Amino acid sequence: MVYTSDYALEYPEDATISNVLLDYNIGGRSPESPAIIEGLTGEVVYTYSSLRLGVRRLATYLQQNFGIRRGTVVSILAFNTVHYPIYVHAILAFGGVVSGLNPLHLPQELAHAISIAQPKLVLVGDGLLSSLQAALKSTTAKPIISQLSTTGSKIDASSIDVLNITRNGNADFFPPSYAEGEIAKELAFICFSSGTSGLPKGVKLSHGNIVSNVYMHSIYLADMFTSSTVFAMVVPFFHILGLQGFTCLYLLNGAPIVVFPKFELPSLLVSIKRDKVSHLNVVPPIALQLLNNPLASSGDYSSLKCLMNAAAPLEQSLTDQLCKKLKCRLTQWYGLTEASPSVISQTENQVHVRNTVGKILPGISVKILDEDLKELEHGVPGELCIRGPNVMQGYVGNKELTADTIMSDGFLRTGDIGYVDDAGFVFLVDRLKEMIKVKGNQVAPAELEGVLRLHPQVDDAAVCGHYIPEQATDVPIAFITTQAPKDEHPNLFADVIQFVRQRVSSYKRIHEVRVVKEIPRNAGGKIVRRQLPGRSFPTFVDRLNGVAKL
Repeated sequence: MVYTSDYALEYPEDATISNVLLDYNIGGRSPESPAIIEGLTGEVVYTYSSLRLGVRRLATYLQQNFGIRRGTVVSILAFNTVHYPIYVHAILAFGGVVSGLNPLHLPQELAHAISIAQPKLVLVGDGLLSSLQAALKSTTAKPIISQLSTTGSKIDASSIDVLNITRNGNADFFPPSYAEGEIAKELAFICFSSGTSGLPKGVKLSHGNIVSNVYMHSIYLADMFTSSTVFAMVVPFFHILGLQGFTCLYLLNGAPIVVFPKFELPSLLVSIKRDKVSHLNVVPPIALQLLNNPLASSGDYSSLKCLMNAAAPLEQSLTDQLCKKLKCRLTQWYGLTEASPSVISQTENQVHVRNTVGKILPGISVKILDEDLKELEHGVPGELCIRGPNVMQGYVGNKELTADTIMSDGFLRTGDIGYVDDAGFVFLVDRLKEMIKVKGNQVAPAELEGVLRLHPQVDDAAVCGHYIPEQATDVPIAFITTQAPKDEHPNLFADVIQFVRQRVSSYKRIHEVRVVKEIPRNAGGKIVRRQLPGRSFPTFVDRLNGVAKL
Protein backbone atom coordinates (compact mmCIF):
# COMPACT_ATOMS: atom_id res chain seq x y z
CA MET A 1 0.00 0.00 0.00
CA VAL A 2 1.28 3.45 -0.90
CA TYR A 3 0.38 6.30 1.43
CA THR A 4 0.14 9.92 0.26
CA SER A 5 -0.85 13.31 1.62
CA ASP A 6 -4.38 14.69 1.69
CA TYR A 7 -2.96 17.84 0.06
CA ALA A 8 -1.88 18.28 -3.56
CA LEU A 9 1.55 19.72 -4.28
CA GLU A 10 1.88 22.62 -6.68
CA TYR A 11 5.22 24.36 -7.07
CA PRO A 12 7.16 26.13 -9.85
CA GLU A 13 9.17 23.27 -11.32
CA ASP A 14 11.13 25.67 -13.53
CA ALA A 15 12.27 27.89 -10.63
CA THR A 16 15.64 27.89 -8.90
CA ILE A 17 15.97 28.63 -5.20
CA SER A 18 17.27 32.07 -6.18
CA ASN A 19 14.21 32.73 -8.36
CA VAL A 20 11.98 32.09 -5.36
CA LEU A 21 13.94 34.53 -3.18
CA LEU A 22 14.73 37.25 -5.70
CA ASP A 23 11.70 37.17 -7.97
CA TYR A 24 8.80 35.65 -6.01
CA ASN A 25 7.05 36.73 -2.82
CA ILE A 26 5.39 33.65 -1.36
CA GLY A 27 4.64 35.22 2.00
CA GLY A 28 3.38 38.51 0.57
CA ARG A 29 5.69 40.56 2.83
CA SER A 30 6.46 44.18 1.97
CA PRO A 31 10.02 44.85 0.78
CA GLU A 32 10.88 46.79 3.94
CA SER A 33 9.57 44.22 6.40
CA PRO A 34 12.23 42.56 8.61
CA ALA A 35 13.95 39.48 7.21
CA ILE A 36 16.90 38.81 9.54
CA ILE A 37 17.25 40.07 13.11
CA GLU A 38 20.41 39.93 15.22
CA GLY A 39 19.47 37.90 18.28
CA LEU A 40 21.94 39.52 20.66
CA THR A 41 20.89 43.11 19.94
CA GLY A 42 17.48 43.03 18.28
CA GLU A 43 18.82 44.97 15.28
CA VAL A 44 17.09 44.36 11.96
CA VAL A 45 20.19 43.61 9.90
CA TYR A 46 18.34 42.86 6.67
CA THR A 47 14.91 43.74 5.38
CA TYR A 48 13.62 41.69 2.45
CA SER A 49 14.64 44.51 0.12
CA SER A 50 18.21 44.80 1.48
CA LEU A 51 18.53 41.01 1.65
CA ARG A 52 17.73 40.63 -2.05
CA LEU A 53 20.01 43.50 -3.01
CA GLY A 54 22.81 42.15 -0.81
CA VAL A 55 22.55 38.77 -2.49
CA ARG A 56 22.78 40.33 -5.95
CA ARG A 57 25.80 42.42 -4.93
CA LEU A 58 27.74 39.55 -3.37
CA ALA A 59 26.88 37.30 -6.32
CA THR A 60 28.32 39.93 -8.66
CA TYR A 61 31.50 40.21 -6.55
CA LEU A 62 32.07 36.45 -6.46
CA GLN A 63 31.41 36.12 -10.17
CA GLN A 64 33.75 38.96 -11.13
CA ASN A 65 36.60 38.29 -8.68
CA PHE A 66 36.77 34.51 -8.46
CA GLY A 67 35.53 33.39 -11.85
CA ILE A 68 32.72 31.42 -10.26
CA ARG A 69 30.14 30.10 -12.70
CA ARG A 70 27.36 27.55 -13.04
CA GLY A 71 28.23 24.27 -11.33
CA THR A 72 31.18 25.63 -9.32
CA VAL A 73 31.24 24.24 -5.76
CA VAL A 74 31.78 26.83 -3.02
CA SER A 75 32.18 25.68 0.57
CA ILE A 76 31.24 27.81 3.57
CA LEU A 77 33.17 27.26 6.80
CA ALA A 78 31.58 29.60 9.32
CA PHE A 79 29.67 29.73 12.55
CA ASN A 80 26.08 30.96 12.62
CA THR A 81 25.78 34.56 11.51
CA VAL A 82 23.11 36.91 10.19
CA HIS A 83 25.05 37.01 6.91
CA TYR A 84 24.94 33.26 6.28
CA PRO A 85 21.89 33.41 3.94
CA ILE A 86 23.63 36.13 1.93
CA TYR A 87 26.55 33.77 1.35
CA VAL A 88 24.27 30.87 0.41
CA HIS A 89 21.96 32.72 -1.96
CA ALA A 90 24.78 34.68 -3.60
CA ILE A 91 26.46 31.39 -4.53
CA LEU A 92 23.19 29.92 -5.79
CA ALA A 93 22.28 33.06 -7.75
CA PHE A 94 25.07 32.62 -10.32
CA GLY A 95 24.56 28.86 -10.52
CA GLY A 96 27.10 27.80 -7.91
CA VAL A 97 26.77 24.83 -5.57
CA VAL A 98 26.83 25.37 -1.79
CA SER A 99 28.56 22.95 0.54
CA GLY A 100 28.35 23.85 4.22
CA LEU A 101 31.22 22.66 6.42
CA ASN A 102 30.96 21.99 10.14
CA PRO A 103 33.03 24.63 11.99
CA LEU A 104 33.36 22.27 14.98
CA HIS A 105 35.06 19.57 12.95
CA LEU A 106 38.69 18.69 13.45
CA PRO A 107 41.06 19.10 10.47
CA GLN A 108 40.91 15.42 9.46
CA GLU A 109 37.10 15.56 9.44
CA LEU A 110 37.13 18.76 7.38
CA ALA A 111 39.59 17.13 4.98
CA HIS A 112 37.16 14.26 4.40
CA ALA A 113 34.28 16.65 3.60
CA ILE A 114 36.45 18.80 1.33
CA SER A 115 37.73 15.74 -0.52
CA ILE A 116 34.11 14.84 -1.32
CA ALA A 117 32.82 18.31 -2.26
CA GLN A 118 35.98 19.40 -4.14
CA PRO A 119 35.24 23.13 -3.81
CA LYS A 120 36.94 25.68 -6.03
CA LEU A 121 36.46 28.33 -3.35
CA VAL A 122 36.14 28.15 0.44
CA LEU A 123 34.63 31.10 2.30
CA VAL A 124 36.05 31.12 5.82
CA GLY A 125 34.57 32.78 8.90
CA ASP A 126 36.31 34.20 11.96
CA GLY A 127 38.76 31.95 13.80
CA LEU A 128 38.59 29.03 11.37
CA LEU A 129 41.41 29.66 8.91
CA SER A 130 44.00 27.55 10.77
CA SER A 131 41.63 24.55 10.88
CA LEU A 132 41.05 24.83 7.15
CA GLN A 133 44.74 25.13 6.36
CA ALA A 134 45.49 22.06 8.48
CA ALA A 135 42.73 20.14 6.72
CA LEU A 136 44.00 21.00 3.25
CA LYS A 137 47.39 19.46 4.04
CA SER A 138 45.82 16.00 3.96
CA THR A 139 43.71 16.38 0.83
CA THR A 140 44.46 16.86 -2.84
CA ALA A 141 41.94 19.68 -3.12
CA LYS A 142 43.47 23.08 -3.84
CA PRO A 143 40.63 25.60 -3.41
CA ILE A 144 40.95 29.34 -3.33
CA ILE A 145 40.58 30.54 0.27
CA SER A 146 38.84 33.81 1.06
CA GLN A 147 38.20 35.02 4.59
CA LEU A 148 34.86 36.64 5.36
CA SER A 149 35.12 39.97 7.14
CA THR A 150 32.00 41.42 8.76
CA THR A 151 33.73 44.30 10.56
CA GLY A 152 33.63 46.78 7.67
CA SER A 153 37.24 46.31 6.56
CA LYS A 154 39.25 43.68 4.69
CA ILE A 155 41.51 41.20 6.51
CA ASP A 156 43.90 40.75 3.57
CA ALA A 157 43.95 41.20 -0.18
CA SER A 158 41.91 38.07 -0.87
CA SER A 159 39.32 38.54 1.89
CA ILE A 160 35.74 39.63 1.32
CA ASP A 161 34.45 42.77 3.03
CA VAL A 162 30.88 41.53 3.40
CA LEU A 163 29.39 44.73 4.81
CA ASN A 164 30.88 47.04 2.18
CA ILE A 165 29.98 44.73 -0.71
CA THR A 166 26.38 44.11 0.37
CA ARG A 167 25.81 47.82 1.00
CA ASN A 168 27.74 49.43 -1.85
CA GLY A 169 28.71 46.82 -4.42
CA ASN A 170 27.54 46.38 -7.98
CA ALA A 171 24.49 44.21 -8.55
CA ASP A 172 24.81 43.30 -12.22
CA PHE A 173 25.73 39.62 -12.04
CA PHE A 174 24.76 37.32 -14.89
CA PRO A 175 22.41 34.53 -13.81
CA PRO A 176 22.80 31.24 -15.69
CA SER A 177 20.37 30.08 -18.33
CA TYR A 178 18.83 26.63 -18.19
CA ALA A 179 17.30 24.42 -20.83
CA GLU A 180 13.77 23.18 -20.24
CA GLY A 181 13.67 20.53 -17.51
CA GLU A 182 17.23 21.11 -16.31
CA ILE A 183 16.45 22.98 -13.08
CA ALA A 184 14.77 20.07 -11.31
CA LYS A 185 18.08 18.18 -11.26
CA GLU A 186 20.49 21.12 -11.22
CA LEU A 187 22.75 20.71 -8.18
CA ALA A 188 22.29 23.30 -5.42
CA PHE A 189 23.69 21.79 -2.20
CA ILE A 190 26.21 19.16 -1.19
CA CYS A 191 25.29 18.27 2.37
CA PHE A 192 26.71 15.54 4.54
CA SER A 193 24.96 12.57 6.07
CA SER A 194 26.55 9.70 7.95
CA GLY A 195 25.54 6.41 6.40
CA THR A 196 25.67 3.08 8.20
CA SER A 197 29.00 2.26 6.60
CA GLY A 198 31.12 4.83 8.44
CA LEU A 199 32.35 8.22 7.27
CA PRO A 200 29.91 10.96 6.18
CA LYS A 201 28.61 10.83 2.63
CA GLY A 202 28.07 13.79 0.32
CA VAL A 203 24.37 14.18 -0.47
CA LYS A 204 23.48 15.87 -3.76
CA LEU A 205 20.40 18.09 -3.44
CA SER A 206 19.04 19.95 -6.45
CA HIS A 207 17.11 23.19 -6.85
CA GLY A 208 14.05 21.09 -7.57
CA ASN A 209 14.56 19.11 -4.36
CA ILE A 210 14.73 22.22 -2.18
CA VAL A 211 12.05 24.31 -3.93
CA SER A 212 9.57 21.43 -3.83
CA ASN A 213 10.24 20.91 -0.12
CA VAL A 214 9.73 24.62 0.58
CA TYR A 215 6.35 24.55 -1.15
CA MET A 216 5.36 21.35 0.66
CA HIS A 217 5.59 23.33 3.88
CA SER A 218 3.93 26.39 2.40
CA ILE A 219 0.88 24.29 1.57
CA TYR A 220 0.72 21.94 4.54
CA LEU A 221 1.80 24.45 7.22
CA ALA A 222 0.13 27.52 5.75
CA ASP A 223 -1.26 28.53 9.15
CA MET A 224 2.28 28.81 10.50
CA PHE A 225 3.23 31.62 8.13
CA THR A 226 1.20 34.66 9.22
CA SER A 227 1.94 38.37 9.54
CA SER A 228 2.82 37.87 13.23
CA THR A 229 5.15 34.90 12.74
CA VAL A 230 8.73 35.38 13.96
CA PHE A 231 11.15 32.46 14.02
CA ALA A 232 14.19 32.07 16.28
CA MET A 233 16.99 29.84 14.98
CA VAL A 234 19.59 28.29 17.25
CA VAL A 235 20.44 25.22 15.16
CA PRO A 236 23.69 25.16 13.11
CA PHE A 237 23.29 26.63 9.63
CA PHE A 238 25.75 24.31 7.86
CA HIS A 239 23.41 21.41 8.72
CA ILE A 240 20.49 20.67 6.40
CA LEU A 241 18.08 21.65 9.18
CA GLY A 242 19.53 25.16 9.30
CA LEU A 243 20.57 25.40 5.67
CA GLN A 244 17.14 24.57 4.31
CA GLY A 245 15.10 25.86 7.25
CA PHE A 246 16.88 29.17 7.78
CA THR A 247 18.15 30.16 4.36
CA CYS A 248 15.26 28.69 2.39
CA LEU A 249 12.03 27.58 4.08
CA TYR A 250 11.45 30.47 6.46
CA LEU A 251 12.94 33.28 4.38
CA LEU A 252 11.28 32.19 1.16
CA ASN A 253 7.92 32.08 2.95
CA GLY A 254 8.39 35.65 4.15
CA ALA A 255 8.95 34.98 7.86
CA PRO A 256 11.49 37.10 9.77
CA ILE A 257 14.18 35.13 11.59
CA VAL A 258 16.09 35.95 14.75
CA VAL A 259 19.64 34.61 14.47
CA PHE A 260 22.05 33.72 17.27
CA PRO A 261 25.77 32.89 16.84
CA LYS A 262 25.23 30.00 19.25
CA PHE A 263 22.68 28.82 21.78
CA GLU A 264 22.78 30.75 25.05
CA LEU A 265 19.64 30.61 27.16
CA PRO A 266 19.81 34.19 28.59
CA SER A 267 20.08 35.72 25.11
CA LEU A 268 17.27 33.56 23.81
CA LEU A 269 14.95 34.53 26.67
CA VAL A 270 15.62 38.23 26.08
CA SER A 271 14.92 37.84 22.37
CA ILE A 272 11.67 35.89 22.82
CA LYS A 273 10.26 38.80 24.81
CA ARG A 274 11.87 41.68 22.86
CA ASP A 275 11.33 40.33 19.33
CA LYS A 276 7.98 38.64 20.05
CA VAL A 277 9.23 35.27 18.86
CA SER A 278 6.30 33.02 17.92
CA HIS A 279 8.12 29.89 16.73
CA LEU A 280 11.35 28.30 17.94
CA ASN A 281 13.26 25.38 16.44
CA VAL A 282 14.60 23.11 19.15
CA VAL A 283 16.45 19.86 19.61
CA PRO A 284 16.04 17.87 22.85
CA PRO A 285 18.98 19.43 24.79
CA ILE A 286 17.60 22.94 24.15
CA ALA A 287 14.14 21.78 25.17
CA LEU A 288 15.60 20.50 28.43
CA GLN A 289 17.25 23.85 29.09
CA LEU A 290 13.90 25.58 28.68
CA LEU A 291 12.32 23.04 31.01
CA ASN A 292 14.90 22.66 33.78
CA ASN A 293 17.25 25.65 33.82
CA PRO A 294 16.22 28.02 36.68
CA LEU A 295 16.76 31.00 34.34
CA ALA A 296 13.94 29.75 32.13
CA SER A 297 11.41 30.22 34.95
CA SER A 298 11.72 34.00 34.61
CA GLY A 299 11.07 34.06 30.86
CA ASP A 300 8.19 35.87 29.17
CA TYR A 301 6.68 33.41 26.71
CA SER A 302 3.47 35.26 25.95
CA SER A 303 4.32 35.57 22.24
CA LEU A 304 5.47 31.97 21.85
CA LYS A 305 3.00 29.79 19.96
CA CYS A 306 4.95 26.69 19.04
CA LEU A 307 8.20 24.82 19.49
CA MET A 308 9.28 22.65 16.55
CA ASN A 309 11.38 19.63 17.45
CA ALA A 310 13.53 17.93 14.85
CA ALA A 311 16.82 16.03 14.44
CA ALA A 312 16.03 13.66 17.35
CA PRO A 313 12.84 12.53 19.11
CA LEU A 314 11.61 14.23 22.28
CA GLU A 315 9.89 12.16 24.92
CA GLN A 316 6.15 12.71 25.26
CA SER A 317 6.48 13.31 29.01
CA LEU A 318 9.02 16.09 28.41
CA THR A 319 6.80 17.53 25.70
CA ASP A 320 3.84 17.65 28.09
CA GLN A 321 5.86 19.34 30.82
CA LEU A 322 7.44 21.86 28.49
CA CYS A 323 4.16 22.86 26.83
CA LYS A 324 2.53 23.30 30.22
CA LYS A 325 5.37 25.49 31.47
CA LEU A 326 5.67 27.69 28.37
CA LYS A 327 1.94 27.64 27.55
CA CYS A 328 2.64 26.77 23.93
CA ARG A 329 2.48 23.80 21.60
CA LEU A 330 5.25 21.51 20.39
CA THR A 331 5.22 19.80 17.00
CA GLN A 332 7.42 16.93 15.85
CA TRP A 333 9.01 16.94 12.39
CA TYR A 334 10.61 13.96 10.68
CA GLY A 335 13.05 14.02 7.83
CA LEU A 336 16.53 13.16 6.65
CA THR A 337 19.24 14.92 4.70
CA GLU A 338 18.54 12.72 1.70
CA ALA A 339 14.98 14.13 1.55
CA SER A 340 15.90 17.84 1.62
CA PRO A 341 15.06 17.16 4.56
CA SER A 342 11.36 17.11 5.55
CA VAL A 343 9.04 14.17 4.93
CA ILE A 344 6.47 14.15 7.72
CA SER A 345 5.28 16.90 10.03
CA GLN A 346 2.72 17.75 12.66
CA THR A 347 0.58 20.84 12.31
CA GLU A 348 -0.19 22.86 15.42
CA ASN A 349 -3.76 21.52 15.53
CA GLN A 350 -2.53 17.90 15.53
CA VAL A 351 -0.62 17.95 18.82
CA HIS A 352 -3.43 16.07 20.57
CA VAL A 353 -2.30 12.94 18.71
CA ARG A 354 0.41 11.58 20.99
CA ASN A 355 3.68 9.92 19.98
CA THR A 356 3.27 10.72 16.29
CA VAL A 357 5.63 12.64 14.02
CA GLY A 358 2.65 13.87 12.02
CA LYS A 359 1.36 13.29 8.51
CA ILE A 360 3.02 12.93 5.13
CA LEU A 361 3.82 16.21 3.36
CA PRO A 362 2.19 17.00 -0.01
CA GLY A 363 3.84 15.39 -3.03
CA ILE A 364 5.46 12.57 -1.04
CA SER A 365 4.54 8.89 -1.28
CA VAL A 366 5.36 6.45 1.53
CA LYS A 367 5.30 2.68 1.60
CA ILE A 368 6.19 0.30 4.42
CA LEU A 369 8.44 -2.66 3.56
CA ASP A 370 9.64 -5.77 5.37
CA GLU A 371 13.24 -7.04 5.43
CA ASP A 372 12.76 -8.60 2.01
CA LEU A 373 11.54 -5.26 0.63
CA LYS A 374 7.98 -6.52 0.25
CA GLU A 375 5.04 -4.27 1.11
CA LEU A 376 3.45 -4.93 4.50
CA GLU A 377 -0.21 -4.85 5.41
CA HIS A 378 -1.68 -1.62 6.70
CA GLY A 379 -0.71 -0.89 10.30
CA VAL A 380 2.21 -3.34 10.41
CA PRO A 381 5.56 -1.68 11.29
CA GLY A 382 8.30 -1.85 8.69
CA GLU A 383 10.90 0.29 6.97
CA LEU A 384 9.63 3.67 5.79
CA CYS A 385 10.45 4.21 2.12
CA ILE A 386 9.68 7.53 0.46
CA ARG A 387 9.37 8.96 -3.03
CA GLY A 388 8.89 12.54 -4.13
CA PRO A 389 10.50 15.53 -5.84
CA ASN A 390 12.46 16.23 -2.63
CA VAL A 391 14.42 12.95 -2.78
CA MET A 392 18.15 13.54 -3.36
CA GLN A 393 19.94 13.11 -6.67
CA GLY A 394 22.33 10.63 -5.05
CA TYR A 395 25.59 10.42 -3.12
CA VAL A 396 28.66 12.19 -4.48
CA GLY A 397 30.94 9.71 -6.25
CA ASN A 398 29.14 6.67 -4.88
CA LYS A 399 26.79 5.12 -7.42
CA GLU A 400 26.70 1.79 -5.56
CA LEU A 401 25.47 3.32 -2.31
CA THR A 402 23.00 5.49 -4.25
CA ALA A 403 21.57 2.36 -5.91
CA ASP A 404 21.31 0.64 -2.52
CA THR A 405 19.47 3.63 -1.04
CA ILE A 406 17.17 4.64 -3.91
CA MET A 407 15.37 1.61 -5.33
CA SER A 408 14.54 1.12 -8.98
CA ASP A 409 11.01 2.48 -8.48
CA GLY A 410 12.36 5.74 -7.06
CA PHE A 411 11.59 5.01 -3.41
CA LEU A 412 14.33 5.94 -0.95
CA ARG A 413 15.02 3.65 1.98
CA THR A 414 15.06 5.75 5.17
CA GLY A 415 16.31 3.02 7.50
CA ASP A 416 13.62 3.95 10.04
CA ILE A 417 10.89 1.59 11.21
CA GLY A 418 7.33 2.87 11.51
CA TYR A 419 3.71 2.51 10.47
CA VAL A 420 0.76 4.63 9.37
CA ASP A 421 -2.55 4.52 11.26
CA ASP A 422 -6.08 4.76 9.88
CA ALA A 423 -6.08 8.55 10.16
CA GLY A 424 -2.84 8.93 8.20
CA PHE A 425 -0.59 9.69 11.18
CA VAL A 426 2.90 8.21 11.05
CA PHE A 427 4.47 6.58 14.10
CA LEU A 428 8.15 5.71 14.39
CA VAL A 429 8.94 2.50 16.22
CA ASP A 430 12.65 1.87 15.87
CA ARG A 431 15.71 2.71 13.81
CA LEU A 432 16.94 0.20 11.29
CA LYS A 433 20.04 2.25 10.80
CA GLU A 434 22.65 2.15 13.54
CA MET A 435 23.22 5.88 13.75
CA ILE A 436 23.66 7.43 17.19
CA LYS A 437 21.90 10.79 17.58
CA VAL A 438 23.97 12.94 19.98
CA LYS A 439 22.09 16.17 20.69
CA GLY A 440 20.73 16.09 17.14
CA ASN A 441 24.11 15.30 15.52
CA GLN A 442 24.57 12.05 13.63
CA VAL A 443 27.41 9.83 14.82
CA ALA A 444 28.30 6.73 12.82
CA PRO A 445 29.41 3.82 15.04
CA ALA A 446 31.60 2.53 12.22
CA GLU A 447 33.61 5.76 12.17
CA LEU A 448 34.35 5.54 15.91
CA GLU A 449 35.09 1.82 15.64
CA GLY A 450 37.68 2.63 13.00
CA VAL A 451 39.35 5.11 15.35
CA LEU A 452 39.22 2.72 18.30
CA ARG A 453 40.94 -0.02 16.33
CA LEU A 454 43.89 2.29 15.74
CA HIS A 455 44.67 2.15 19.47
CA PRO A 456 47.60 -0.27 20.02
CA GLN A 457 45.84 -2.14 22.84
CA VAL A 458 42.43 -2.47 21.18
CA ASP A 459 42.02 -5.68 19.18
CA ASP A 460 38.40 -5.19 18.13
CA ALA A 461 35.69 -2.67 18.90
CA ALA A 462 31.98 -1.98 18.70
CA VAL A 463 30.17 1.25 19.44
CA CYS A 464 26.54 1.85 20.27
CA GLY A 465 24.42 4.56 21.89
CA HIS A 466 23.27 4.79 25.48
CA TYR A 467 20.23 6.97 26.03
CA ILE A 468 20.43 9.39 28.96
CA PRO A 469 16.92 10.61 29.92
CA GLU A 470 18.26 13.52 31.98
CA GLN A 471 19.96 14.94 28.88
CA ALA A 472 17.44 13.63 26.32
CA THR A 473 20.22 12.32 24.12
CA ASP A 474 22.23 9.26 23.22
CA VAL A 475 25.97 9.13 23.92
CA PRO A 476 28.50 6.78 22.33
CA ILE A 477 29.64 3.78 24.40
CA ALA A 478 32.58 1.59 23.32
CA PHE A 479 32.95 -2.16 23.73
CA ILE A 480 36.49 -3.41 23.12
CA THR A 481 38.48 -6.61 23.18
CA THR A 482 42.03 -6.37 24.52
CA GLN A 483 44.89 -8.53 25.74
CA ALA A 484 45.75 -6.05 28.47
CA PRO A 485 45.63 -7.53 32.01
CA LYS A 486 42.49 -6.78 34.00
CA ASP A 487 44.33 -4.68 36.59
CA GLU A 488 45.39 -2.33 33.79
CA HIS A 489 41.85 -1.81 32.51
CA PRO A 490 41.06 1.43 34.45
CA ASN A 491 44.12 3.14 32.97
CA LEU A 492 43.38 1.64 29.58
CA PHE A 493 39.82 2.99 29.62
CA ALA A 494 41.04 6.51 30.32
CA ASP A 495 43.71 6.22 27.65
CA VAL A 496 41.25 4.95 25.03
CA ILE A 497 38.79 7.76 25.79
CA GLN A 498 41.57 10.33 25.46
CA PHE A 499 42.84 8.65 22.28
CA VAL A 500 39.43 9.03 20.62
CA ARG A 501 38.93 12.55 22.02
CA GLN A 502 42.01 13.74 20.14
CA ARG A 503 40.72 12.43 16.83
CA VAL A 504 37.04 13.34 16.62
CA SER A 505 34.68 16.26 17.25
CA SER A 506 33.39 16.79 20.77
CA TYR A 507 29.92 15.37 20.08
CA LYS A 508 31.46 12.10 18.83
CA ARG A 509 33.51 11.46 21.96
CA ILE A 510 33.29 8.09 23.72
CA HIS A 511 31.66 8.39 27.14
CA GLU A 512 32.45 4.92 28.47
CA VAL A 513 34.61 1.92 27.60
CA ARG A 514 33.76 -1.68 28.44
CA VAL A 515 35.86 -4.81 27.87
CA VAL A 516 34.17 -7.89 26.40
CA LYS A 517 35.53 -11.32 25.45
CA GLU A 518 34.48 -10.91 21.84
CA ILE A 519 32.49 -8.59 19.61
CA PRO A 520 29.30 -10.37 18.47
CA ARG A 521 29.12 -10.64 14.69
CA ASN A 522 26.88 -12.36 12.19
CA ALA A 523 27.99 -14.80 9.50
CA GLY A 524 28.76 -11.92 7.19
CA GLY A 525 31.06 -10.34 9.76
CA LYS A 526 28.76 -7.44 10.65
CA ILE A 527 28.50 -6.43 14.29
CA VAL A 528 25.28 -7.52 16.03
CA ARG A 529 24.94 -4.64 18.48
CA ARG A 530 21.86 -5.97 20.21
CA GLN A 531 23.93 -8.91 21.46
CA LEU A 532 26.48 -6.75 23.24
CA PRO A 533 26.43 -7.80 26.93
CA GLY A 534 24.58 -5.68 29.44
CA ARG A 535 23.14 -3.50 26.71
CA SER A 536 19.46 -2.68 26.36
CA PHE A 537 18.12 -0.81 23.37
CA PRO A 538 15.02 1.30 24.06
CA THR A 539 12.77 1.74 21.05
CA PHE A 540 11.42 5.00 19.67
CA VAL A 541 8.15 4.28 21.49
CA ASP A 542 10.01 3.77 24.79
CA ARG A 543 11.69 7.13 24.31
CA LEU A 544 8.54 9.00 23.40
CA ASN A 545 6.82 7.54 26.45
CA GLY A 546 9.74 8.46 28.66
CA VAL A 547 10.52 4.97 29.92
CA ALA A 548 13.97 4.46 28.46
CA LYS A 549 16.50 3.65 31.15
CA LEU A 550 20.25 3.17 31.29
